[in-house]
Amino acid sequence: MRKGAGSSVDDQGLRGLVFDIQRFSLHDGPGIRTIVFLKGCPLSCIWCSNPESQEFNPQILFNVSKCIDCGTCETVCEKGAIRTGDHVDRIDRNACDECGCCCEHCPTEALKWSGKQMDVSQVLAEIEKDRRFYESSGGGVTFSGGEPLSQPVFLKNLLKACKLSGIHTAVETCGVTKWEFFQGILPYTQLFLYDLKHMDPLAHERFTGYDNRQVLDNLGRLCSKGANIIIRMPVIPGLNDSESNITATADLMVRLGIQEIHLLPYHNYGESKYSMLGLEYALKDLVPVSEQDLQAQRLLFEAHGINVNIGGE
Repeated sequence: MRKGAGSSVDDQGLRGLVFDIQRFSLHDGPGIRTIVFLKGCPLSCIWCSNPESQEFNPQILFNVSKCIDCGTCETVCEKGAIRTGDHVDRIDRNACDECGCCCEHCPTEALKWSGKQMDVSQVLAEIEKDRRFYESSGGGVTFSGGEPLSQPVFLKNLLKACKLSGIHTAVETCGVTKWEFFQGILPYTQLFLYDLKHMDPLAHERFTGYDNRQVLDNLGRLCSKGANIIIRMPVIPGLNDSESNITATADLMVRLGIQEIHLLPYHNYGESKYSMLGLEYALKDLVPVSEQDLQAQRLLFEAHGINVNIGGE
């Protein structure tokens, strides 16, 4: 478990930790959607484009391109955790207690919080702003992360509030959580966007930090309960895009009666966030998947009678 896992969430689930709310999304469920990103994830996928989503506590990101080297952050930091003039990562992460004082005083927002405590009513108010777009497009809200089921009670309360308000609900999940947490949200979730990252348990553990046994077990249980499921698969060249892995994924979907998959081509758009957190990006030399390879993978799935959507097309 990561530093502070669970410590930012109250036991009643009335408040939780949100790191972003994205409006007018077209690729995370039907229609126009609002995406609520909850912080904290049990996995450490080496291709993750939102590394700030993994920790269970707020974090400080340093954007060197916005820094004017004014020295304000060093002056206000009582822990001596700021090093001005260092344009790599000026924060001593071991000394920093994440009080946020430097972010509050930074005049250019070069130092910025990732993670904000919000209560259910605050999140619902943000979601409600675009109700007219949901109604005209068949959209709604999608809860993502991180892994939203890492904050299970908060997520359940959010879903209940949305359902009572007549807003379509979807949950994007990596599947690594207790089955009882899935049971808790089943009555309030109209669509699951379920990640299948690799069918081989050893490879899954090597690339994400966990094997896939719980992922597959929870997926089977959801299917047995009649849940509405779309599979999502990040396509990472050389890691999970082999014909054998594609075929194994398709075979599983056929057995479970799941008819649709979204292929999400690898991109390196999140690479800059790693340096903002003082982290190394493991796949900096990886070349994105080619269109030719994506179409070949589409054909493999379609040969199994599966509907394929590539990158939210």
